[in-house]
Amino acid sequence: MLRFIHAADLHLDSPLRGLQSLPDVLQERLEQGVFRAWDRLVDLAIQAEADAILLSGDLHDSTHRSLRAVWRLERGMKRLSDKGISVFIIHGNHDPLTTEDFWSWPSGVTVFGTDKPSSHLIHDRSGKPVAVVTGMSYGQKAVYDNIALQYPEQPERHVKEYRLQVDSVVNGDSMSSERLYRIGMLHGTVDGRAEHDPYAPCSRGDLIRKGYDYWALGHIHKREVIQEQPYIVYAGNIQGRHIKETGAKGVYVVDVQADGATELVFHPLDDVRWCDESLSLQTIETRQELLEAMFACIEGLRGSERLSCARLTLTGSSPLHTELKRGRLAIELEEAWREAERLRLEEGLDAVWPIQLRVHSQAVFELDEWRESESFAGELIRMTDQVHESDEAVEELLQEALIALGGNAKLQQWLGSQSIEIRRKWLEEGLALAVEMLQGEEQTT
Repeated sequence: MLRFIHAADLHLDSPLRGLQSLPDVLQERLEQGVFRAWDRLVDLAIQAEADAILLSGDLHDSTHRSLRAVWRLERGMKRLSDKGISVFIIHGNHDPLTTEDFWSWPSGVTVFGTDKPSSHLIHDRSGKPVAVVTGMSYGQKAVYDNIALQYPEQPERHVKEYRLQVDSVVNGDSMSSERLYRIGMLHGTVDGRAEHDPYAPCSRGDLIRKGYDYWALGHIHKREVIQEQPYIVYAGNIQGRHIKETGAKGVYVVDVQADGATELVFHPLDDVRWCDESLSLQTIETRQELLEAMFACIEGLRGSERLSCARLTLTGSSPLHTELKRGRLAIELEEAWREAERLRLEEGLDAVWPIQLRVHSQAVFELDEWRESESFAGELIRMTDQVHESDEAVEELLQEALIALGGNAKLQQWLGSQSIEIRRKWLEEGLALAVEMLQGEEQTT
């Protein structure tokens, strides 16, 4: 019945962050990454014979927008138009719709205005209307109103073309016996997100009450199916931009059957993938073993026809901890990693480029032995054991330790969003660090 593609947050021409001292061939690849992802989106729509593409905001960044970005968008839109694929666009906080943004797009491209939500039909290949899509663009960078409340509950009633078609069949009745599939496009924040600005905030209940079948959301760069029946979905962005946007990025291809049954399939499109991996040193005792384990981990991140940018964190207890802590061994490991990937680039192969090699290892020590001792370290371990017995004690200790940071509102908000499991992990890591320092003092006395 209907096939559409849900995409969002293209951010064309937005620079990738956290990369330094790159070879020229890699720099060029990174600059083209998001454009290649856009081209792959267009290719996917054509190959899948989609009826429509929904772009739920932030096609580009106003502060970085260039004619190159607009031209690449227009070229893709032209290819879609030539294949009869409709495109529906809402603008978000990074690309608010202003007088400077009005562009003469090819036929079949619909840009939603900023005054209020409007509705348009989606037709299948035979020209039959099968869905109604409703959306609204931002007219400014920061929109803090709950604009979802303005969306009509029966959007088909607001489409003149549909009313005329129905009136010609059922005289005097403006509603069809076969209800159109209802899609809402919204760039905003559903149920709050601690790490994101609360633009166009709304609740899941606000969206459900509108009676739509699918909410195509933008703004949050991590894909998520918040709910099914109705579907409330973040597609995420099509290309990660920094180390906090890890994993596969792409779009959802959505198939809708005549009875309204909906199926989503995720398709990765990213040309550059960000990876944040950990390597346990628990069984590693020598430099050679560490180097081999590092390269094996890197090999597991390698993708076909895709560049990866990786941060690797060394964790766990290891006899190599002292060498790593002094810094030189970590520097040599990263140099070996960079050299190996540079050679691959020179050979025209895809690479896993090092962003950072972090050392979060610990010295080898037995907590049980320290726990039974009469030393200060033993007393510290026993006190920590008591704190671990209750969530309230863990929270009280952490609040006391972090009291100096109480003036930072954003940090406090982030701390408040962390689970008790994560807080207990902080306590365990703090204990390990303290015992390590105390062990060093014991060994020097």
